[in-house]
Amino acid sequence: MEIALIVLSILTISFLVAYVSVSSKLNSVSKGFAQLFIAHNTLRESLEGAIPKADQDIHKENFIKFLSDSRDWAYEYIEQVQSGLNKFIKEVEPQLEYYNKYGIVIEGMAPPHDFALKKISKEFEDLKKLLPEEPSDRR
Repeated sequence: MEIALIVLSILTISFLVAYVSVSSKLNSVSKGFAQLFIAHNTLRESLEGAIPKADQDIHKENFIKFLSDSRDWAYEYIEQVQSGLNKFIKEVEPQLEYYNKYGIVIEGMAPPHDFALKKISKEFEDLKKLLPEEPSDRR
């Protein structure tokens, strides 16, 4: 019976030592896992924060480029339209001034195109008002 008690005591002590040893290792693994989990979350959060910011910067740069290109295109278009209008005015204005001054030679005998020329002359003057006022020898 003493032998059984000694064997039982040795087994109990062995189990306690094994339990303490395994528990200690398990505790250290748990701490390591917790540190790894925290490091993983920190890294993930920093990457998530960096990627959208980079995307936002790219979108901002693209939008600024779009605005700049649109402004350049608009100025170029305005210059082309003004140049075309000025060319048209230089070509047509002398004929319309002559018509406005000498158009109807005999009162009451207006040619069929007289109404059209009066309308064109009026619209021509309205068209000239769309251009910015510039000092020029044209007027």
